Amino acid sequence: MIAVWSASTADREPLVDALARRFMQRGIKAIALAGMAPIDTFERPPAPADALARAQAWRTRIDQARHDALVVVAGSPIALLAQRGVPVESWPPSLVAAERGHAFTLLLPPQDTAGHDEQVLDGRLRAGFAAIGLPCAVIHGRDATQHLSRAWSALQAGLDAREEAPATPRHLRAPAWNCERCSDPDCEHRLFTDLIAARQTPAAG
Repeated sequence: MIAVWSASTADREPLVDALARRFMQRGIKAIALAGMAPIDTFERPPAPADALARAQAWRTRIDQARHDALVVVAGSPIALLAQRGVPVESWPPSLVAAERGHAFTLLLPPQDTAGHDEQVLDGRLRAGFAAIGLPCAVIHGRDATQHLSRAWSALQAGLDAREEAPATPRHLRAPAWNCERCSDPDCEHRLFTDLIAARQTPAAG
């Protein structure tokens, strides 16, 4: 489960689609979920009860998809609550726990030309990260091509770091192995499959 957070639908949805295609090209079944309710608007005050209901429904949809494949999702239940301005103390613990169980969370910051509303939404996202201590990788870039390249590098770096951490012998890899240099689809498939298997247990939310 990989979540892509961004104040801009135009940034996050192309990256989600591109990442899912990249996994499929490497033999890993992946699903792109980009149908979260629109949240890039300040036309009316946010309704916490409505946001909570939408977040729970979005969580259900994600969990159903995870039974069949690796899920790359545009936004997440917690991202929706953060952007809608729902107080952190009102966030359901189950949604927070599920968010922490994701394999990766990526954040796309606004472009330099972003408007005030987008900057405010990004601030809410970052405050949400800090409030629940959720780790993330910040992905900078001028366009969709750079976003994909840097997001993929961040995923590989994260996997390399986990491979270097203490683990059972089944998960150990040679220290010199590196996806960026190797680009062996079979190696990437085994590594991502191990990660997905570990993250799709019940404890992962």
